[in-house]
Amino acid sequence: MQSQYLKRRILRLSLCLTGLLLTTSTLWADEDIGNFMLIDQHGKAMELYYHSDADVVVLMAHRRRSPLVAQSARELLDLQNHFDGVRVFLINAVDGETRNDIRADMDAAGLDLRVLDDRAQLVTESTGLTHAGQALVLNTRNWQVLYRGPVIAQAGDRDGPVARAVAEHLTGDPVRTASRAMPAEYDSEMLALSDATTRNTRISYSDTVAPILVEKCVDCHRPGGIGPWAMTSHAMVQGFSPMIRETILTKRMPPWHADPEIGSFAHDISLSVEEEQTLVHWIDAGALRGDGADPLSDITPVEGAWALGEPDLIIDLPEFTVPATGVLDYENFAVANPLDESVWVQAVQIIPGNRQAVHHVIATVGGDPGTSEGADSNALIDPQLMTFVPGNEVYQYPEGTGLHVPAGSSFHAQMHYTTYGREAADQTRIGLYFADQAPEHVLQHFAIINPQLQIPAGVAEHEETAYYQLQRDAVVYALFPHAHYRGKASSFSFRYPDGTEELVLNSPHYDFNWQRYFRFSEPKNVPAGTLIIHRTNYDNSVNNTANPDPYSAVSWGEQTSEEMLYGGISYRYADPAENDAEPDRESHVMTSLALGFLDTNLDGKVALDEMPRNMRDQLVQIFADLDVDQSGGLEYAQMYVLMTQTPVGDMLTDSL
Repeated sequence: MQSQYLKRRILRLSLCLTGLLLTTSTLWADEDIGNFMLIDQHGKAMELYYHSDADVVVLMAHRRRSPLVAQSARELLDLQNHFDGVRVFLINAVDGETRNDIRADMDAAGLDLRVLDDRAQLVTESTGLTHAGQALVLNTRNWQVLYRGPVIAQAGDRDGPVARAVAEHLTGDPVRTASRAMPAEYDSEMLALSDATTRNTRISYSDTVAPILVEKCVDCHRPGGIGPWAMTSHAMVQGFSPMIRETILTKRMPPWHADPEIGSFAHDISLSVEEEQTLVHWIDAGALRGDGADPLSDITPVEGAWALGEPDLIIDLPEFTVPATGVLDYENFAVANPLDESVWVQAVQIIPGNRQAVHHVIATVGGDPGTSEGADSNALIDPQLMTFVPGNEVYQYPEGTGLHVPAGSSFHAQMHYTTYGREAADQTRIGLYFADQAPEHVLQHFAIINPQLQIPAGVAEHEETAYYQLQRDAVVYALFPHAHYRGKASSFSFRYPDGTEELVLNSPHYDFNWQRYFRFSEPKNVPAGTLIIHRTNYDNSVNNTANPDPYSAVSWGEQTSEEMLYGGISYRYADPAENDAEPDRESHVMTSLALGFLDTNLDGKVALDEMPRNMRDQLVQIFADLDVDQSGGLEYAQMYVLMTQTPVGDMLTDSL
């Protein structure tokens, strides 16, 4: 079993490397298909090469309200249901057909198939699909096309050509008919794709391509940046253009993993549809230099300057040596607060000592300094100063807010280091900027967790959920999804007191290597009683090439070989209160945490049968006493009493 797993990982790696060599928009002429990633009508990501464990993948061009397409889709669904090794995906590249419309259309037709949103039309172009209802049958061993053409049987056929091609391949026979022209009745299903050939000749490197790279890529890809190579000239970009193309089609770069259809966020470095088309079409035309100056020649190395001027306090973290190779667990540093008076922080900047090695930093304020490893820090409770990721190194707090740093506290930093081929030294610095007076509002941070998560071995789709219930009206600024290597997708929803639920952040392709706070372009006003629900989907299968061990069940833990459901929230209360800076923090946090992960049916209260089994006998009388309204469960106020005034509460707190 282990050797089979390694072979599969090697196969996927070789296929991905092969995809780097595919550089033209007419890939179908070679009858092999490069890797890509698209989002389906349900907001879930699909990567083609992930499905290398199937025998056959069938792709079909889709459009709504087409009898030919509906009939073809129904035949493919029957085919998928008949053969275990067949997976079918539809691809929609029709302008104006939204995911919501497609979802409603498929539901109404009773078609349980995934329709991939190819709004940039790049996958449709590169695969050579020309008509809705046209299909490709792919051999997953080498991603070559076994059959191209219509799905529906034509005059004289005993069965459909796709079904026949699949059956022949699965029995080991050569596929007799490799392609068929689309019949005349499909003329009305011609896909209106952009004329890439014409547009390629009009794309200016100097005026169009380079400015996109400067805006979306150069923060990392510059001398001294975290990117593995620097975009310092057209020649460099042209040399790496096959890789750029592949990372755009697989959505690995730029590293922004928020669904573009859900919400609007500050510092969005994702490519727009037009930018994706521009870069890929320019690369397909040869990534030519053309006339004009080269904006990349002006790119300067990363400078370690304080963007907001000299900080009021600079915290020098301990020095750390990053080895040349390997995957490192997080380092946790602690530095004693040198100030003898309390202050209010209004802005923070983090400057890594080595930008190639520092992937992210989470800086918090805690209690006693503890050891140099920061053993006394508690990221679940400690107020957070900021999270650093490349491109997000300065955090000016929302107007009217600040973070209280009491005298005698300590500063903590969770450091994520990455190796890059040679040993390196780092000493990261944190600069704090103080407010002249206490702000009107205290900036709050909370972490939604589920320490009871259990992920079965070998399972490709497993969801865990927890929530935070706001006890007061609040203004939410940002959200932070976090999992480890098995994290596959993540989302946040607001369930309002009237029962309606709004999806506010969807990350369909979570990537442990690129984590960030997603800051709303416009903060969200949220009423008291709202549940902020955090869901994470995990992939513990062999197809997840980042999986440390697909043959083991996984539980909660801080090591990357373990897993987490962790959702960060940055917010303030709508109306300030005197104790916002120093509330009964530990009791409040522990009560909110327990309510959020114990309430498995998300009804805002914890029933007796939702409590840990080993505690239920001790809770029977306590529940009866606390459940004064006989609702069948304990709401926040009752849970607070349970957590703070009973031995069971101490047991639950210790388990966190």
